[in-house]
Amino acid sequence: MYRIVFLFVLTLAASTPAFAQVQGQVIKVLSYNIHHGENMQGKLDIQGIATVILAVNPDLVALQEVDSSTSRVNKADQLKELAAITGMYVYFGKAMEYDGGGFGNGILSRYPIEKTQSIALPAKGEGSEPRNAAMVTVKLPGDSLLRFVSAHLDHLDDPADRLAQVNIILQHTLAQPAVPLIVAGDMNALPASKEIGILKQHFTDATEKLGPTWPADKPEQKIDYVFLYNKTHWHVMSSQVLEETVASDHRPVIAEVLLK
Repeated sequence: MYRIVFLFVLTLAASTPAFAQVQGQVIKVLSYNIHHGENMQGKLDIQGIATVILAVNPDLVALQEVDSSTSRVNKADQLKELAAITGMYVYFGKAMEYDGGGFGNGILSRYPIEKTQSIALPAKGEGSEPRNAAMVTVKLPGDSLLRFVSAHLDHLDDPADRLAQVNIILQHTLAQPAVPLIVAGDMNALPASKEIGILKQHFTDATEKLGPTWPADKPEQKIDYVFLYNKTHWHVMSSQVLEETVASDHRPVIAEVLLK
């Protein structure tokens, strides 16, 4: 999806109002923890996830809890299946070996993927599991570049691992401030948490005004986000939590943003 829009911003002059024209590209971003394709009825249904994605027609999709060829999903390559259905480019960042296959984060993109990287995130807490952030660099129309990250942070009550994971993500992403960046995913942290506070020191939270995202049937906690960097590159046009209660145990979040 490639759209150029013009924003007209009212500015105050000494006597009469003037309109400043801002040109940019609209990008629709979806973040979705898909619970390895298992829906709220306990059934594997990757088609249900695909249906959600197709319904909103995003440009970039950050997926968490994705299985690749594990026994629990009958050896299916879930990202390849989603790519085949949606017609999007795909990247899988494996966080760990699991059940005869892999488990991690995925990315779907309307734009060609130029570079890929799987960023290992520290997990030292008792009961923690390996986590990662999948990062791609995509080529936008006009040959400009955009970095996009799908992240899944630690789930434990103790925030120590999440704080360390946030710092690793910052180390890997903020070194190229000239290249626009989107970080989306399941942060397993509430808006008032220290982890989110650190991210918001550097990023614009495109989902700041949204309500809870988990659990899907009766959401009580907001733990899914879309963050934008560098702040001067972006304008948030709209965002929402999709009222999807069955396909996964998380509700997906979507943000429509303007890259200036």
